[in-house]
Amino acid sequence: MRLLILTRRLDCLGENDVPISNAFRRLGWEVVFSEITAIGADDYRYFTRGVLVPATGEPYHLGSAAQGTRGVYFLDECQLVWVNSGAPPSVARDVWQLLWLASQHTTFVNSIEGSLFLETKHALGHVVPKENRASSYASNDFSLLWKRYRQSPELWWVAKPPNSYCGQNVFLLPPNGPNVRTILQCLTGNADAQSGFGGLAERESIVTQNRSSYGPLGFKAEYAILQQFIPEVERGEKRVIVACGQAVAWHGRKGSPDDHRSNIAQGAKPIPVDLHSGEVELAESIGRKLMKYGINFVGLDMAYPYIVELNLINPGGLYDAKLASGIDRSDLVADLIISRFKKCGYS
Repeated sequence: MRLLILTRRLDCLGENDVPISNAFRRLGWEVVFSEITAIGADDYRYFTRGVLVPATGEPYHLGSAAQGTRGVYFLDECQLVWVNSGAPPSVARDVWQLLWLASQHTTFVNSIEGSLFLETKHALGHVVPKENRASSYASNDFSLLWKRYRQSPELWWVAKPPNSYCGQNVFLLPPNGPNVRTILQCLTGNADAQSGFGGLAERESIVTQNRSSYGPLGFKAEYAILQQFIPEVERGEKRVIVACGQAVAWHGRKGSPDDHRSNIAQGAKPIPVDLHSGEVELAESIGRKLMKYGINFVGLDMAYPYIVELNLINPGGLYDAKLASGIDRSDLVADLIISRFKKCGYS
């Protein structure tokens, strides 16, 4: 049996590449590591250039380089494909298209369409019950976000891009904050700044062009999310890994006292925590709902009773949960994934 892991770099394996590959190899599987950008097609048969690692041999460690037989491997010769990286913007459209076409003949742990359309902050309202998510507003029009912020002057808000990762460009907006207007303008692409050139008629023309027919400057507006701040976050977020609808690993995140973000990538530390029955039930209910869209491995950011974010492509948590608790849950994840797809029948 063979698992293909599509990752970002072969010379530095990441926090899911390592435990997942080690677990599958312990179960007797070969593993092919390949960079996400190495996908291609030979007369419409989809392949990748990568490294084949036998089931036997030394386990990998975080940051290891993939060692094995380099070659060209066809996706339809693999029983499972696990996408552990997004593609660079310059080739993302082609990569996702090729992967979706390949997935019509090969089994993916997380479906391409589910990963592509649900790996966004826009998707919370689709899979998370209303009582378990914060109120939010999405737009690429600065004036609409600014109006919504000013309608509730007593509230704290969080502003962020809908498709960023690792806490990038996430801002905490206090009531009557002096920089809120600037932050919202920045997150929406400073489209209104184009109106600062020329006379009134010209400025109005440029803004109209930017928002409709793109005009000579191209379309400048960008989407942003304005989300009501959840006080429960201050008591600590938890990352919960759900595999095939079962909560399998979790840890808390202790952030820096000078940063409102609790992302590990922003300096937060994983800490051991317990999950109570309500947290387990919520995580697993969302996991089961995501399975309907072909998502079988997800990392949930939870500040109970709220779900803050869904993480579908390479969600951190499995490795950090081991650091926090000393317990490696990767064998359980591999067992669950293999059992699920055996029932479904490998394509």
